[in-house]
Amino acid sequence: MTFKKLGRIICATAISGLAIAAPLFSGCSTSHPEAKITVEFSGETYVLEYKLYRSMYPQTVQHFIELADNDFYDNTIIHNYQTDKWYGGGYEYDDGEERGYTASFEDGSESMLDYLESASKEYDYAVLADPDAGKITPSVYKDFIDGDLSQPLTTLIGEFSNNQHKIENGALNASYGCLRMFYTAKDVEGKRVYLDKQGSEKGVMGDYKYNSATSLFSIQVNSSTSSDSSYCIFATLENTDVLDSLKEAVSEASSDVGSTNFTKEISLYVDNFDEFVDPQVNEVTYKVTATPIIIKTVEITKY
Repeated sequence: MTFKKLGRIICATAISGLAIAAPLFSGCSTSHPEAKITVEFSGETYVLEYKLYRSMYPQTVQHFIELADNDFYDNTIIHNYQTDKWYGGGYEYDDGEERGYTASFEDGSESMLDYLESASKEYDYAVLADPDAGKITPSVYKDFIDGDLSQPLTTLIGEFSNNQHKIENGALNASYGCLRMFYTAKDVEGKRVYLDKQGSEKGVMGDYKYNSATSLFSIQVNSSTSSDSSYCIFATLENTDVLDSLKEAVSEASSDVGSTNFTKEISLYVDNFDEFVDPQVNEVTYKVTATPIIIKTVEITKY
């Protein structure tokens, strides 16, 4: 049995800290798995080391681990560069000379739009998370019939207070470098789904908008320590000096070309494979950087 497969076996050890009981996942000697995110920027490599909080956010952590174990995040980009958060997990990096990232950015907004549309990993995620593939654990369902959850969806349960996920002690606040699971805003008001929430009876209902995350996540790059009731903060950064160095390199690159030339705003349609969102309906605007911030690998180093 490989180490990665061992990381998915369910552990019978109970954990404290949740208002409801939740079993630990796998191969777990502690409640804190560890991850390493290797970022490349302008030819330099930066390794960000993370502690994951499975004891409080078990299903989000499991989802992130499963995506990482399937190499989903490898060779992707920070596709939305903001002053407080960098967003990743949704678009591949391609360095081709003609239609690659850099050439597309230099050609203008239309070329960059074409690049992002072709680099989108939405379809790849839909295939990977298909329940029949058996690679991503379902947690959100379309129906509940005769006491059984039915028609699993490919999205992730939201483990945060606005979605009735209560932590008795020690809930994570926003901190420099922390990881949040992210979902886009959608016009799905009133749409309810059924949740396979650990420690709860089957068939708990929740708003789909809070249970619609797929693979997107953000890295916080400011020093705020506020709480977050609408997105799950599930990991903290262990080595903040490395993120400091990366931010400094990005800032220097921005200064070299001028801040107005360092980014482009690109509007495009997302959620094109979402069960409850029609294709070419949900439009968002991303800010992309002239020099790509590349997530080379996401590796789980401790389960």
